[in-house]
Amino acid sequence: MVAAVFTACSDDDNYEWANKVADDNPGAYFAASNKASEILTPDEYADHQKFSLTVKRANAKGNLSVPIIVDQADPVFAIPATAEFKDGETETKVEIGCPNLETKKTYKFKVHLADDMTNPYVKTDGSPVFNYDVLVARWVKVVDRARFVWGKSEFANTYSDIYWLEGQNRFRIENWLGSGIDMQFCIVAQDKEDESKYSLSNFDANDRSTWHGAFMPYDHSLMDPSGGSYWYLMNDPNTEDYASWYPDGEDKTGISYVNFWYDITSEDYSSVDMRGSSSSFALYLIPYIYYSDGNQSGYTYLYGYWDSMLDTSSE
Repeated sequence: MVAAVFTACSDDDNYEWANKVADDNPGAYFAASNKASEILTPDEYADHQKFSLTVKRANAKGNLSVPIIVDQADPVFAIPATAEFKDGETETKVEIGCPNLETKKTYKFKVHLADDMTNPYVKTDGSPVFNYDVLVARWVKVVDRARFVWGKSEFANTYSDIYWLEGQNRFRIENWLGSGIDMQFCIVAQDKEDESKYSLSNFDANDRSTWHGAFMPYDHSLMDPSGGSYWYLMNDPNTEDYASWYPDGEDKTGISYVNFWYDITSEDYSSVDMRGSSSSFALYLIPYIYYSDGNQSGYTYLYGYWDSMLDTSSE
């Protein structure tokens, strides 16, 4: 229901617990299943002005109130002071209110459970610290049926629509290369005054002349674990689930793994121009394919073609 990027709750590396843990310590924590980052369309947000967080405890004995300490929070959030457990309960819900969110603005909070209610020495499926952010924005189609071409005709051409997350430096290619993955990326844009410099900060959502530069994956990617200058396309990087599929059908050779050269200091090894081109490619990447038959492609080429962006001014 929610168009979101979901990540597990994360620890704060600088957070310190007390050294001693009482024998009856409840071992409370925020469950890893809580959504730590969400992107909501306006319609989705209309049904999402309240949401629940799951809090768990290892010791289910007795009724218990666990203080929730707010480290930082935008004023829009209504965060309860405690999480309440009844005797025998190992988990409970706390309701967070977030009314009156403006579109195209990210809101955040960070909370933790009281130190004397947590146990840092017991492994759990969560953390006593929870960070959350939410953005209300539309995904707007900016390219209709972009054509993607393998440079050495390794596979047939594929076609995908491309969407822009309104107000942000984030784009989404639907079913990229027939992989089933909606690939999100950012543009590391060229500096207007010094063309040798590239930075995410050079991108201006309100100035489409800045919508070109190096291609930077936003999700579904994993940098080479051995330290190489390339990233793998992933179904889920958190579980190390590498993308594999059969672009031309299961009766043909498929892709077991594919990585792409990573260099965001220039447009020599990756390039994307959302404005499109009628005379050249609009996207350029350097992939390395590990085929399902055990062979490898060596570094090859991938091109994306579209003539122009759609007019979204009236949307």
